[in-house]
Amino acid sequence: MKRGAVVSERWSVINRSVVGGLLAMICVLVLVACGGDQSTAEPPEILYGQDVCDQCNMIISEEKFASAYWTADGEARRFDDLGEMLAYINGNPEERASTWVHDLNTAAWLRAEDAWYVMNAGLTTPMGTGMVALSDEAAARALAFDQADARVMNYTELIAALAAGEIGGSAGHGMGD
Repeated sequence: MKRGAVVSERWSVINRSVVGGLLAMICVLVLVACGGDQSTAEPPEILYGQDVCDQCNMIISEEKFASAYWTADGEARRFDDLGEMLAYINGNPEERASTWVHDLNTAAWLRAEDAWYVMNAGLTTPMGTGMVALSDEAAARALAFDQADARVMNYTELIAALAAGEIGGSAGHGMGD
């Protein structure tokens, strides 16, 4: 093999290594940039005492009242009060990939579709909406029992009431007014 051919072959190997290394680095950067997002099959992370409500910009501090959703574009929306989330949904229609609420009694995350909702002006919530979620119907009915104007709904009924304008007003004005 001639000296020029050997140099050319070595240069070709170096070029392939450099190009391969650059492509690998670009792939890693793309994966890091895209792969850091949480899955919409899990609730968005909320840093209590740090994150702010997307509706009112107040710090989210009480886990059992917090709610959140993922947009279809993978953006997280976080709220300090379930009623605040409903007000936001009402004023900012966007496709949601998944919606999450906390059980009032355990603070466990629940898919919104699996929860039962109690709306009662007598319930104390961070923004005064009087709207809470519970994991089962019996617990929701027990909370609402013997309370004037208390309303118990499943998710389908909740969304229908929101669409009908029965709930979803501004915080502090009573979600059921």
